[in-house]
Amino acid sequence: MVNDKIFISAGDLSGDIYAANVIKEIKIKNRNCKVLALGGNNLKSVSDYFIEDIVNINAFGLISLKQILYFKNLLKKLEFIFTTQRPDKIVLVDYYGFHIHLAKLAKKLNISVFYYISPQVWASRSYRIKKLAKVVKKMLVIFPFEEALYKKNKIDAIFVGNPLVDKITQKNNFNKNAFGFSNPPLIGLFPGSRNWAIKRHIPILLETAKILKEKVNARFIMFCTNSAFYDLPEYIKLDTSGSFEQRKLIDFAICPSGTVSLENALMGIPMAIIYKLPYINYFFLRAIVKVKYITMVNILSSKNVISEFIQFNANPKKISEYVLAQLEPKNYMPKVQELLLFRKMLGHIGVSKRVAEIILNA
Repeated sequence: MVNDKIFISAGDLSGDIYAANVIKEIKIKNRNCKVLALGGNNLKSVSDYFIEDIVNINAFGLISLKQILYFKNLLKKLEFIFTTQRPDKIVLVDYYGFHIHLAKLAKKLNISVFYYISPQVWASRSYRIKKLAKVVKKMLVIFPFEEALYKKNKIDAIFVGNPLVDKITQKNNFNKNAFGFSNPPLIGLFPGSRNWAIKRHIPILLETAKILKEKVNARFIMFCTNSAFYDLPEYIKLDTSGSFEQRKLIDFAICPSGTVSLENALMGIPMAIIYKLPYINYFFLRAIVKVKYITMVNILSSKNVISEFIQFNANPKKISEYVLAQLEPKNYMPKVQELLLFRKMLGHIGVSKRVAEIILNA
């Protein structure tokens, strides 16, 4: 029977979460389906046969000979598993670097490949589309413009919605005062999750907070996952809970681009984007990235909805001036409403359920 056995792989924490949610839905619809998984703790908790943890080993980053050998051996192991246990379908979640090799292996063995959450081929390295076209049966994409991009390149694709709409509800406490925010304002500071990002963003955030404290007596919460990096002044609270309800209390956010900015946008929280890379990385990415903006709100809107302070422009004085301007009564609620309209562009709730249905019915 088709769908008796499905293999799924995710290479990072967010992908692991989204993949596990899809498997939960698959098992609701087909109790007999056996799941083989490669990923992290979330997939481990819902799979019948967990092969290996590739999320928590911290293998991803700058390429080394050790990592190359690790993944080469892992591919050999997976070839043996695919040959002997023969999954009906293979589902790959994000992470192009390893998954393109896994997709080629599946193609060689004549096993259908479904790719959920597309690599950002529209931002850089567009040549990857042609490689994906050779091995992927169906792309399940989470941004609306990706569907047309893949179809244009002869790849069967469908926009399923963004999984964050299942996870995040908008904040509804905008009436703290007549202007929609607290007095004094409560500002969320987000340094990022990677060690290199934290080290580069913390000084910028602390200096910006110092200026805003002096200007409007602002209050602050630093949202992070690892408190070891922080030596904070007494007026900045630390939150390591990961709670969205706690985050909804803030009036404004200063954060990197990426998932955290998308989450804040879905809640309707105005923000400033900061991003400072190691110089070698910055000049390399500047050469290959083809999009005008780095924040998804701006990319989807095709305009500067949220100001981006990148690399040499990530200046505390400039950032603080922007924050103060956005907290003006004439600017604040219009920005909130603009962000909540953006939410509608990312689809309706039930994303994991739709993905499961497509995989099972294809």
